[in-house]
Amino acid sequence: MSIIKNFLLSGFNFEEEEYELKLQFILVNSILSLVVIMLGFLGFVRYITGQEIQAFVDIIAALSSFITIILARRSKHSINISIPILLGFFYFLISFTFRNIGILGSTWYVVLILAAFFLKGKKVGLFFAIISILAILSLEQFSDVKYTMFQYIYITIPIILSMTFLYLYEQRNEILNALLKKQKAFLEEEVHQQTKELSQLLLKSEELASIMKNTLLEIYIVDFESDQYLYVNDGAIKALGYSKSELLSMNIYDINTSMIHDTVKKFKEMMQKNGNAVNISQHTRKDGSSYGVQSFMHKISYEKKDAYVIFDIQISSAQKAQSEILKQKETLAYQAHYDTLTKLPNRILFKDRLTQAIAKAKRNDSKFALLFVDLDHFKDINDTYGHKAGDIVLREVAKRLKNCVRESDTVSRLSGDEFLIILEDFDSNESIAVIAKLLVDALQLPIRFGDKELIVTCSIGISIYPTDSRDGDTLIKYADRAMYNAKNVGKNNFKFYT
Repeated sequence: MSIIKNFLLSGFNFEEEEYELKLQFILVNSILSLVVIMLGFLGFVRYITGQEIQAFVDIIAALSSFITIILARRSKHSINISIPILLGFFYFLISFTFRNIGILGSTWYVVLILAAFFLKGKKVGLFFAIISILAILSLEQFSDVKYTMFQYIYITIPIILSMTFLYLYEQRNEILNALLKKQKAFLEEEVHQQTKELSQLLLKSEELASIMKNTLLEIYIVDFESDQYLYVNDGAIKALGYSKSELLSMNIYDINTSMIHDTVKKFKEMMQKNGNAVNISQHTRKDGSSYGVQSFMHKISYEKKDAYVIFDIQISSAQKAQSEILKQKETLAYQAHYDTLTKLPNRILFKDRLTQAIAKAKRNDSKFALLFVDLDHFKDINDTYGHKAGDIVLREVAKRLKNCVRESDTVSRLSGDEFLIILEDFDSNESIAVIAKLLVDALQLPIRFGDKELIVTCSIGISIYPTDSRDGDTLIKYADRAMYNAKNVGKNNFKFYT
């Protein structure tokens, strides 16, 4: 993967503000690689079938693409010169091909126009669209074949429509980007001014601390290692609807439900490098509703602990465009981390939770249990009553599993009829056995499907961190083996890994 990434980025490292340039390099190297492979192969086929001129054109185009890939590695700015030259070169090659194979060759102009719009923007895209149409209309000047007006209209209308749609798409992007930049600048300035003043309050008198406590701005101080809240102000309490004691027993993932460990880790690296970090996220209130916030994070020392302070400003209705993008981001994040049928964390989010559990256990020198739950005879229900019955069973199983464990524990759907559970902070293996027995008993109760009662049972395998392993994947593998041991001795029970 690192080799492919190095190739697509031409060996350069890009800063966050160079996102568009980075995207250009990825697009150019991807497209040109395909061009080299496809035209190289096409040139070879044409050569052996006796089409020497067309083969020569294809090989020249492939070599030009390959040379552009090489030249792009010289500097980040070389691509700004090489792309227009290459587009122009391809235009003449297409026109040459157009002259030989007639009106069918004009479809390549659509590819050229798409490349011009996406790689160099609407001005260059419009330029190549216009000269492409002119080339099509002058076809008879370079060919012995005569074409009807209908044939010209038939091929030029799709090009004109494509050009129009692409132009409007680029225009919309420019307007949206301008709006977002303006709103971002406004928010960053507002956050900067607020945080500059409020950061100083942490070092001042009780009177100033009271002002910070009562401001409408949401302020949180978070432990740098565990991400647990150490301090919350009244603004946060009012915005979220939780009491102070409730918030102080939570961590940032509890109110930022789409946030994952790797994302927070990146913010911490930015804070350690630059002193601060900025983010847009969505908070979930106690009543389940949500709202967008602009966050400014700053690394501090609090009560002799490494910590970071978060200043959150709610995104108002004036920032409608930015809020819409935030909602889309949160929706995509939820779909990426939660199972759509059961609403449980999926494999990706489970791996993140497992990483957090291991880090917490290392830090506190504690244990946790991993339970691998597999339904018995689930396939029989699917085969007999259909997938609708299977879906009802899976949703009910997910509900029962969650009801049997604490809210702080993790219940996730691995795939099909397999579930994984993380149980933290337990006293002994006997207490885990009690919970496992509770799960077995809960799942064997009948599930109603129409006028029928469906019966499923489960087999559970259990592995313990760090007794069985300190590695997450190994813990899953050992729990899986223990689950099969439970199945082999009659199912509807549980076994510890031995």
